[in-house]
Amino acid sequence: MLNNWLQPVQLKNILSIKELSIHQWGRVAKIYKKSIPNLKDVKLAIVGIEEGNANAVRRHLYTMTAPINSLPVADLGNFRKIHPEFIIPVLAELQENGIIPIIIGGHHAFTYAQYKAFSFQNYLINAVVANERIAYTSDRRKKDKDYFYLNKILQDKKHFLFNLSHIGHQTHFVDTKTLDAFDKKGFECTRLGKMKDNLAEIEPFIRDADMLSFDISVLKQSEAPGHQLPSPSGIFAEEACQIAYYAGMSDKMTSFGLYGYYPEHDRQDQTAQLIAQMIWYFSDGFCHRLNDLPINANKFTRYAVNVKGTKYELIFWKSKKSERWWVQMPTISNRKQKRHQVIPCSLNDYNLACQGEIPNRLLNASKRFV
Repeated sequence: MLNNWLQPVQLKNILSIKELSIHQWGRVAKIYKKSIPNLKDVKLAIVGIEEGNANAVRRHLYTMTAPINSLPVADLGNFRKIHPEFIIPVLAELQENGIIPIIIGGHHAFTYAQYKAFSFQNYLINAVVANERIAYTSDRRKKDKDYFYLNKILQDKKHFLFNLSHIGHQTHFVDTKTLDAFDKKGFECTRLGKMKDNLAEIEPFIRDADMLSFDISVLKQSEAPGHQLPSPSGIFAEEACQIAYYAGMSDKMTSFGLYGYYPEHDRQDQTAQLIAQMIWYFSDGFCHRLNDLPINANKFTRYAVNVKGTKYELIFWKSKKSERWWVQMPTISNRKQKRHQVIPCSLNDYNLACQGEIPNRLLNASKRFV
C-alpha cells in the first residue's frame, strides 16, 4: 500500500551513498529507492511532506553517525501529494505496525494530519505542541483554518484528545482569551521564558505524550533562520536537541513531526543541519528508552504525601531505574481515562507537595478528569 502514497528518495539530488562509511546513517538506513524496503524490525521511519525541504535535511542526516545499538531505521521517501488528508493513512499504518514516523514537513497545519492518524487507535491521546504562537483563536471572524489548526483539533467531531501541552509560546504573540480557554480545559501552556528557566520541567509533559509537533519558530532566528517569520527570541539549538531527546526517550511517543522549515529562507543549510541533529537526538533517545512506566510496583518506590489543610493523600512513584517521578490521580471511574491515571511529574512537584502545596500539574490534570 505504501508505494501508492509515497515516492522514492532521489539520491542523485542529495549525495552519493557510495562515498559514505558503513557507520553513517545513509548507509545503515533502509531507503526507499525503487521499491519499499522490508520494514521488519524497523522502529523509526522518515517521511517527507515536501521533497525540497526533506532532501535538504537528508543531505546532512545521511552523513551523521548511525543510531547506536544497530537501531533499524528507514527512509520512506516523500508523499506523492502535499495535502493533510493524504498523509493520514500512511502515518496510521506505520504506527499500527509499531513504527514511529518522523515527519519532515513545511507548514505546521500538517500537525492536524499527524493528530488524525491516531483516530484509528482505540484510546485517548496526549499531544505536545512546540510553537512560538498558539495556533488557536476564539475569534470566529478569523477563517484561516490551516493557520489555526488547533481549532480543528479541539473542534474535531471524533474527539480523542485527552490532553494538549503547548510549550515555547512567546507571550507577546498570544492573547489572554486563548490562555484562558486552554486553562479551562486543563491544558498546560508553558511560555518561552519559563521553559528556558528550567528545561527539565517540560520533560514530564513530553514523557506523557503520544505525539510531538515541533515548529522551528520556537528557535531563535540566529539558530534557525529557515522559517517564514523568524523571531529574534527563542530557544537555542542545544535546547531543541534536548527536547528531541526527551521525545525519543518517552515510552509513549509514537509520532514526531518537524514543521516550519523553508529552504529558501535558510542560510548555508543551517536550519536543515539543526533539524537533522534533532532527528539524530530523537533516535538516540529512542535507543535509551527504559520501559519504566509505573506498571510494576516492584520497580518503583512509593511515596505517600498528606497535603496539609486538605483531605488529599497524594501517591508519588519514583522509578528505581531512571529516578523519574510520577503522581497518581485518585481513583478514576471512566475506563477511557484509566490510561492517564498516573501522570509524569518532576522532583519539584514532589517537593511542593511535601511543603503542603498541590502542584499545578495535578490541578490542571484534575480539570481533564470529568
